[in-house]
Amino acid sequence: MPLPEPSSQLKTGQRPVQVIVKTYKPGEMVFEEGSRGRELFIVQEGKVGVYKVTPDGEVELARIDKGAVIGEMSLLDNMPRSATVKAVDATKLMVINELTFQTALKAVPVWLTSIIKIVVSRLRDANRRVDQAVLRDKDRGLMSLMLLMLPSMKHEFSSSIALDYDLILVEGYYVCRLKKKEITAILENLAGRKIVTIAEDTAHKKHVCIPDLEVLGLFAEYLGLKSQKKKFKEIDIPEESVALLSNIVYVAQKSGMETDEGTALAKSLLINDLDPKNADHLEKNLLDMKRRNLISIMPSQADETIVFKKETLSRIKKIKEWRPRFEMETP
Repeated sequence: MPLPEPSSQLKTGQRPVQVIVKTYKPGEMVFEEGSRGRELFIVQEGKVGVYKVTPDGEVELARIDKGAVIGEMSLLDNMPRSATVKAVDATKLMVINELTFQTALKAVPVWLTSIIKIVVSRLRDANRRVDQAVLRDKDRGLMSLMLLMLPSMKHEFSSSIALDYDLILVEGYYVCRLKKKEITAILENLAGRKIVTIAEDTAHKKHVCIPDLEVLGLFAEYLGLKSQKKKFKEIDIPEESVALLSNIVYVAQKSGMETDEGTALAKSLLINDLDPKNADHLEKNLLDMKRRNLISIMPSQADETIVFKKETLSRIKKIKEWRPRFEMETP
């Protein structure tokens, strides 16, 4: 949520409301875990830390910088604070009290308000009921969480799609019950495999950069298959079939047609493009590719049509390319 411009008033859809700005000294508590919260805060200056009490003592989950919003969930569902927040530096927070918040909320369509409350309810429920499979497989749990975060929480950093490092720490604790050191180890593990990179900006804020979203999704899929003692079915596809599929994609770029089922290519056009010695084995290879669900073959009186998904070839190539990195042992 963008930081509002410094102002003495906040527009709520009815009449201007006076905005309160509070100043906190380093170490001073903003609110405590378990307390009832009737206000949210926007960080205007400085930095705050988010802390959780565990059997091992108080654990720092993350540090939140200028522009961030904290304490909004308690305003939406009237539940106790789920963590403690303290000022790390000399900090100024804009305070939005319940009256101001509810007045602004009235200007929002009822259906959108309902959706917001449902999302908050589900987040609270996820905090209480963590999937046991995730607890057993911490890497897979955090990967799944990151993929869920991407659509609404991604940003661009250093010409790459990225997620806020501290945000992953916070959500990783609440949803997956992972400690900061566990999440850090998993992210470093991903960086060791070159699936992500961890970078800092000029303000020393960390970002988890994802060069290829498809690879991130494939690794999450790999972890799921591994937990079931399975493997990618694409690994067993012969190189000859991969080469033929590459040829089909190439010819379709010039002569194919897009349909609801995928890209369609007349088989005769493929035959004309093939070397005669490769054409001899075409029927056998096409039938094998159909059996593996790589393509469909649509019969017709004039000419058979090959139908395929363009992303199939990319998926196969990336699985074969990245498999060694997925399987590598990291410290």
